[in-house]
Amino acid sequence: MGITWVVVAGAFLLASFVKGTTGMGFPLIATPMVALLVDIKTTYAILVVPNILMDVWQLSRGRLPWLLWRRLFWLLLTTVVGAWLGTRILISVPERFIYLALAAMILVFLASTHLRFVLRVPPGWEGWLSPVVGFVGGVLAGITNVIGPLTAMYLLALRFEKREFVKAVASIFLVAKLSQLAAISRWGLYTGEILRWSAGLTVVALVAFWVGLRVQDRVPQASFAHILHGLLLGMGLFFIYRGL
Repeated sequence: MGITWVVVAGAFLLASFVKGTTGMGFPLIATPMVALLVDIKTTYAILVVPNILMDVWQLSRGRLPWLLWRRLFWLLLTTVVGAWLGTRILISVPERFIYLALAAMILVFLASTHLRFVLRVPPGWEGWLSPVVGFVGGVLAGITNVIGPLTAMYLLALRFEKREFVKAVASIFLVAKLSQLAAISRWGLYTGEILRWSAGLTVVALVAFWVGLRVQDRVPQASFAHILHGLLLGMGLFFIYRGL
């Protein structure tokens, strides 16, 4: 068991560092890596608290984005509803379905990155499309613990500039993870042992996240992305194998 948690801590270090450098990627990277070692529900339980704290940290850097929150209000609200529903679905479906859904999210992310697929949302569409994206993204977050690919593609389609993009992603992640925490707390998973490991791994995650923030402009993103994408591809294929 000790070796398992050392490897889990390594996954937290990598995923948190990536989130610090890019503003996203913690659940996308940490969820499949940790799920290789412990069961899905325990994975979600230990990931949610550090994810919330990192999103709060990101949002607290600089001024709070009140105007951005107003623009994204309906997207954020439907994300809450979707994440709650997705988490309820998670506990009622076979685990192999979760592995396949997680693999699908990884492969969609990799395909969109490799093909440089870029959407454009006409100005008149945002009012009705944002609640749909929020709800679907929330459901996916509840089931797979990953909301980043869909969220990132939509925000890029709205042509958010870099700082707005990071703040928007952190805001969406935060409301999704708070909803997940509320739902997960009802499972009775937070035993004394899980709480101790979650607290320790949260410290690990925050340290790596801080390092990522400090070096975000110095990381050779191209080569780093190739290694990361190869790792994610391997995990995606492994989850297809486990699901089938």
